Amino acid sequence: MMPQQPQSKKPTWHTSAEVTNHFRGMGRQINRLMILEHAWNGLVGKKSAFWVLNAVQGGTLFVKVKIAVARNELIGRRRQLIKDLNKYFDTPWIKHIEIQ
Repeated sequence: MMPQQPQSKKPTWHTSAEVTNHFRGMGRQINRLMILEHAWNGLVGKKSAFWVLNAVQGGTLFVKVKIAVARNELIGRRRQLIKDLNKYFDTPWIKHIEIQ
């Protein structure tokens, strides 16, 4: 007979405010990602077909580049893109663009 795994305690909410507080951080992060994607597409235009947002982690934006020529252009524009992207947020969020 196998020992039972301890079950994680599920939160118990008693009011709608408790539910809202629990998910507030997640909603803020989703909003930031939506703003980032919209801003990115607006700033890079048709280049978004070649420069695809892959992830954001710790202030680093990971961008997958589909062709070498587009990679070289992104290398040249990334400082300005970081500056322009951060204008959309209350506090600067993107500190680096990592090209994949």
